[in-house]
Amino acid sequence: MSENKIYAEVQMVETETLKPNEYNPNIMTDEQFQSIVSDFQENGFVGQPIIITNDNTIIDGEHRWRAAKFLNYEKVPVVYFNPKDEDHQKMLTIGWNAKRGEFNPLKLAKLIQDLNQKYTLEELSLKLGFSASDLKDKLSLNQITPEFIEQIKKEADDREKEVPRVMNFAVNQEQEMVINEALELSIGKCKGEKLAYICSAYLNDNPQNGKG
Repeated sequence: MSENKIYAEVQMVETETLKPNEYNPNIMTDEQFQSIVSDFQENGFVGQPIIITNDNTIIDGEHRWRAAKFLNYEKVPVVYFNPKDEDHQKMLTIGWNAKRGEFNPLKLAKLIQDLNQKYTLEELSLKLGFSASDLKDKLSLNQITPEFIEQIKKEADDREKEVPRVMNFAVNQEQEMVINEALELSIGKCKGEKLAYICSAYLNDNPQNGKG
């Protein structure tokens, strides 16, 4: 049985000795970065330590490191991890960022609504890392009720019935002439409307043909 590896040894390393990698695809808005800074000011560096290689290159945690530098932290918590090669290191940087999950939009909207009872959107923006306009958009999801969703589905179904359908079928020359003559005599602005009128009239006169 293989032994599970646990890297739990957190060390304090001088902030200025760390260096970012050159390929980190993760970007942050000003609001998100300021949220990290505000979090550190209020709670200290209590989140995930920065993951670095033996040469102090950051694999994961660049924005936490930049926030610490901004606040003049002399040291930051790190965990050393050595990838097998450069490709492995790049995959870790992408993978660890991608595997942090996503918010459930409706649950997030409910949480923000609850917090908004005590905090302004400006205060929440600073604490959560969303812009005030983003928070307003998310709060609007609280207006979505099951009844509203059902109404949207019904309207979508109704519109679907009105979407024209393309039908392809082969006819011989004589049949084509009969169809064209009927179209000339029928009511409608275009061939599709004329054909619908003809089919409707035919089915009304021959109701048995509408079965099966």
